[in-house]
Amino acid sequence: MQLFTEIQKEVIARVEGATDSLKIAVTWFTNHDIFDAVLKKLDNKNFEVSLIVLNDRINNKSEGVDFQKLIGKRGNFYFSNTENMVHHKFCIIDNQTVITGSYNWTYYAENRNWENIVILQNPDVVKGYVEEFDKVIKAHDKIEKVAQKVNLKSSLSSEEYLQTDYQFQAESEIKKGNDLAAAKIYTELLRINNNLPVIATKRAEIIKKRNGQRLDVCPFEIGLGFKTGYIKMIPAFSKLPQMAQITGTYPKENLKSLKITVQKNDFRIITLKEFSFDGLQPQTTGTPKVSVFLNLHETGVLDIFCEELNGYGRTKMEHLDLKQWLS
Repeated sequence: MQLFTEIQKEVIARVEGATDSLKIAVTWFTNHDIFDAVLKKLDNKNFEVSLIVLNDRINNKSEGVDFQKLIGKRGNFYFSNTENMVHHKFCIIDNQTVITGSYNWTYYAENRNWENIVILQNPDVVKGYVEEFDKVIKAHDKIEKVAQKVNLKSSLSSEEYLQTDYQFQAESEIKKGNDLAAAKIYTELLRINNNLPVIATKRAEIIKKRNGQRLDVCPFEIGLGFKTGYIKMIPAFSKLPQMAQITGTYPKENLKSLKITVQKNDFRIITLKEFSFDGLQPQTTGTPKVSVFLNLHETGVLDIFCEELNGYGRTKMEHLDLKQWLS
């Protein structure tokens, strides 16, 4: 059997019909609909899934498919690398059927490219693919924890693939009525390229739709900046109200002041408020030094409460109306 259109539909149907195992080797895998079908097979504790994809920015990104979920459900997961990439695009079903061709399991391939797959059930052909898959897997380490590195270079010379794939993914979520999922994807698109006025407008329309006089969701990620780095506190598009608390530690010896920055982080970082505790007493590095509590109300007001620890008791408090930063 050969197929040139509606490939996603056929792949999902074949995956859903599998009874024992899936062995998947594709360079890029970003399509959530196909991934969800694969993930569901692991509800059967006797079903086995093994998957290898390329570790690059297209696969290993925010709002990409969650390979950690596959690992968490007993799936065998492997990354290939750009220096010696696995460029195969095939899936072996129950060690009896092979799906192969030009088609990567991405929105880009489904919506943009001219693609093909063939479905083969010749035992000798299938045997060859099984042997090749086993050879590939033996040459790679099994991954237990996916470390997301959003700054990984794409293996392509251009970011067009990444941006276009995100746009098709967002359109898919809109069709399913998942406007918040689309807004998250639009945010990632704007982080890649903030000169996309149409995308910025679409994102703003979703935020405006969900946030009127009372906010339904947090319009952007809210985090804290310390000397030791940035910490996410309230996720973007999370349901309101939201509360979060964290303790900041003494970052180094002989420090005389400690600065805390409350930031909004969508596709750009903007400081909402900055606090400083001056005249600090010497402390050991790593000693808990300040507690920060955030409370975001449905009215859009963000309560910020900072307290110096270890018996000093100095506090700072602020109330910010986040509606002025809606965009």
